[in-house]
Amino acid sequence: MDMLSPTHIVLFLLLILLALVVFGPKRLPELGSSVGKALQEFKKASNSTMDEVRAVTNSVTSTPTTTETRTTETVIPAAEVKQPE
Repeated sequence: MDMLSPTHIVLFLLLILLALVVFGPKRLPELGSSVGKALQEFKKASNSTMDEVRAVTNSVTSTPTTTETRTTETVIPAAEVKQPE
């Protein structure tokens, strides 16, 4: 499905016309600026949260626990163990 089909263009133009009628041409740039600032703040907060989650995840996965250190010991397979005669 094409992103800019004629139907989408007509609906977009109707939306712009409706916004002009409701808010007026003087207030529309102010409204657009406010929406842009809100989106920018949301993006900053989202990136900050994602960075914090990554930092916590990296610190948890990079620190070995006591059970992990015990499991990293060398284990000799049973086939290589010499049985006493």
